[in-house]
Amino acid sequence: MKVVVVFTISIILFGVKAWSAVRNPFEIEKEPQRTMHTITDCMHVTSEEGDFLYRKEPEPPIIHQSSKRSSPMEVCGLYVIAAPEQIIELSVKFSNIPCESGALMAFVDGWELNGQYFPGIHDHHLDIKDRVKEFCNENFNWFPNYHIAPKIYRSSQNAALIQYRIPLHGSFHVNVRFRTNPKPCHIMAEGLAPFYRLQSSEMSPNCTITALFPAVVSILGLKVSRNTDLTNECTSKSGEVNQLSIGGSPGLDSFSMEKTSSICGHTDKVGPEQAIFCDVTSIRLESSSRANNIALISVRPATENDLDIATLVC
Repeated sequence: MKVVVVFTISIILFGVKAWSAVRNPFEIEKEPQRTMHTITDCMHVTSEEGDFLYRKEPEPPIIHQSSKRSSPMEVCGLYVIAAPEQIIELSVKFSNIPCESGALMAFVDGWELNGQYFPGIHDHHLDIKDRVKEFCNENFNWFPNYHIAPKIYRSSQNAALIQYRIPLHGSFHVNVRFRTNPKPCHIMAEGLAPFYRLQSSEMSPNCTITALFPAVVSILGLKVSRNTDLTNECTSKSGEVNQLSIGGSPGLDSFSMEKTSSICGHTDKVGPEQAIFCDVTSIRLESSSRANNIALISVRPATENDLDIATLVC
């Protein structure tokens, strides 16, 4: 029985990825049914495809001094998350974001919260200036109607964001579609997949899993560095680092997380569960440029019953 378990996990580690689906190779991809959504919350999180509409009408004049309004410079966002093996395609089909009123719109390759980004600026293969694209309408002439080809943006991972600041009035129409990503590196986890697979590459040596909730993490398989035995000494004599780190933090950037463990080596054995009770749980695969490291990770939401296996409480 032990041999069967090891062999099974080895197959998963090197041949299977999270949320894979078996499809008929002769199946014709159908155009998804158009779904219309109206954005009403400042922070709107979705895992659905379709059209998303936002409109802000001019507010009436204040009659009573006690009347309250939201901050005119408030920054809001449409936060989109897809399956681990998908990227997100955002098409701005229409926008009425007048520059002269201070309105601004931006596409973010990833997510931004409180000044921190997922994936972190130390881990993404693109510089932050190439991940954030800002725009607005000068004299209301930018995308004035639906007859002009929409502007299309694509994320590098399964998370993307449309940010907007509309002080007075404005509107926009965005279409969201999911595309296949055969080699995911950074994953925003929802805690629904049975496992997640991280694999480094020359273009993306550092890969991460980020869960926006306290989570229980377990290593299902590991092939990190040339060391065959598991060890915590993961820095070579030349200074190269190849390791898998687990930890948590109050923000999105896993680079500055508090680590509970860092490990490297080879194993097909399932490791013990450890609970991270932080706002954000992170798993970071750090690799040298020449390495081909692989880690298979289990992530599930933590509950009060997991306090006895807690390794970090933020």
